[in-house]
Amino acid sequence: MLGSIKVLIAEDSKTSADMLNNILSSHYKIDVVGIVNNGIDAYRTIISAKPDFIVMEIDLPLMGGIELLKLIKKENIEINILVMTSFSKNKDLSSRALDLGALDVIYKPKVISADFFVEAVLNRIVEISLSKIKNLEMDFELNYNNLESNNNIETPNNSKEIIYASKDSYLAKFDDNVRIFPSDQKEIAKAISKVAKLGFEHPRLVAIGISTGGPRALRIMLPSIPKNFPLPILISQHIPKDFSSSLISSLQDISEIKIKEAVSDEEIMPSVVYISPGDKNMGVYSDSSGRVKIKLYTDYENKFIYTPSVDYLFETINDVLVNKAIAIVMTGMGNDGTEGMKLLYNNKNLTIAQNKETCTVYGMPRSVIENHAVHLVLSLYDMAEFLVQYVRSVE
Repeated sequence: MLGSIKVLIAEDSKTSADMLNNILSSHYKIDVVGIVNNGIDAYRTIISAKPDFIVMEIDLPLMGGIELLKLIKKENIEINILVMTSFSKNKDLSSRALDLGALDVIYKPKVISADFFVEAVLNRIVEISLSKIKNLEMDFELNYNNLESNNNIETPNNSKEIIYASKDSYLAKFDDNVRIFPSDQKEIAKAISKVAKLGFEHPRLVAIGISTGGPRALRIMLPSIPKNFPLPILISQHIPKDFSSSLISSLQDISEIKIKEAVSDEEIMPSVVYISPGDKNMGVYSDSSGRVKIKLYTDYENKFIYTPSVDYLFETINDVLVNKAIAIVMTGMGNDGTEGMKLLYNNKNLTIAQNKETCTVYGMPRSVIENHAVHLVLSLYDMAEFLVQYVRSVE
């Protein structure tokens, strides 16, 4: 992948395929090697053209996306796979796609625009490519330094092209289901030191707002949270109705901490991750005994653009806990969570945004950062370890 990045588009909608082709072809490092509208032609093109990436709709005719993924995995074909699907379809296919080797599932909005493809697809391809190039560079550096120390040879000028990418891109260990990345202990120590000086109250819960790229990000983050983590974690993930159950199942398979779908009026407990149902907005309330409980709200009046709404979660936490929460905004399009995050920030809750380098789509984190509602910006790969160490430090 040191030269051009070869991409195959597998999309049965001509409008989407043409728009995606125009976007990808305009990038100087990307070469679109084929556009196909069914799974059989996609497989044939993978064999003949050997692309670096396939961007594929999950609902392909002749051979569906899941069947194609199974075939790719069975034959050990090396290719980066980005799966696209609409919000209204394929409620459990997305989790199956991730299990079969897809790097990410990109959810199509009802109205697809060029901006969507730029943020959700083009930037993702570039990010993954830079990561792999950086890994090759690191391997080269290690091997060459070993050779130099053994043979006392000099490095020739211009011996390699160096393309700098974030160190967060480095992939340390992986298997078919889970990708585990190394946390940066120095960065975590700096973050904890900074937060300690700000003098926050002891937190009672962690709240996360997340959208496009969320399933992948949660599959990286949640396996690193121990089963005895002393706080409840509430997650508002933009997700279609009925998909939350399959997402929860796939996350629980790879995580120690208990993960469940939130139920109205249940008391939130430590060491549990609560994920909002796809057709409800999840918030919290305090009962007459002071116990914090789940509140599920159906937005019949369309007060919120997204369901589940991150703003609704954050706003109810602000009303109930005031200054005793940790709020995190992670990868996603748009600006859901910004208004709620501003309230939490101003009331002295600890607020955190995922950094640009590790986001699938930087829209939501960028919005809270630009609105000055964030105390910390952390890598996805440092997020879990920071939470564990920080909460331990204030116990």
